Amino acid sequence: MKKTTITQTSLISVLALGLAISASAQAVQTSPGAPPDPAALDSGPGLVGTNYAELGFGYQRQEGSPSGLRDYGFLSNANVYKDGQLGADVDFAYDYLEGAAYGYSDRRAEVQFGLTGFLQETWGKPFLTADAGMAWERAADASRKSVAYTGIGGIEFQVLRNLALAPFIEYQAEPHLYNHGLPWANFPDHLLDFGVKATYRITHSWNVSLTADLDQHSASDWGLRGGLSYRF
Repeated sequence: MKKTTITQTSLISVLALGLAISASAQAVQTSPGAPPDPAALDSGPGLVGTNYAELGFGYQRQEGSPSGLRDYGFLSNANVYKDGQLGADVDFAYDYLEGAAYGYSDRRAEVQFGLTGFLQETWGKPFLTADAGMAWERAADASRKSVAYTGIGGIEFQVLRNLALAPFIEYQAEPHLYNHGLPWANFPDHLLDFGVKATYRITHSWNVSLTADLDQHSASDWGLRGGLSYRF
């Protein structure tokens, strides 16, 4: 499961180097009629605080059955508020998870809407996301639906000109879905994940990402997810 300016750290470095420039050049640069500096308009490779749509595909490994899960997702995010260091995004997320074991299959679909609040600091962007919606699951010959909710907390750092990292903690729950009620194929109805998302900027509009995570159930439970996003 974001239009930012260049980090204040980078701006401080640029200004420090700019002390060697002549006074006349500084006057032209700060003139109201001068065109904006392209570097100052660089939003960086991060996604927090931006407008974008992302398609993702992932693989989750877990100790239970099914042991291998395929995860397909779509996320649409829009920045709706920005004032100084404060900002807010709204999002729509769709996720489809499937796996099979012992001749039985399990499929789960989720639709959620949410809000992300963030701060733009000199060292990164701490953020909190809260999503809520509905989930539908079909395991073997039984089906069930449930409310679903997700909470995510993390920090997005720009580590290179075209690379951002975002370590995070995510809690997701579908309290009315099957957990251990079926013997062959089922998903946990709550999950706490610890992970990091790496986002690399290909062009001004296109980014690719790779997310790796572990959950609280077992050190053997891990996941990898690739994504392609378009910023608009």
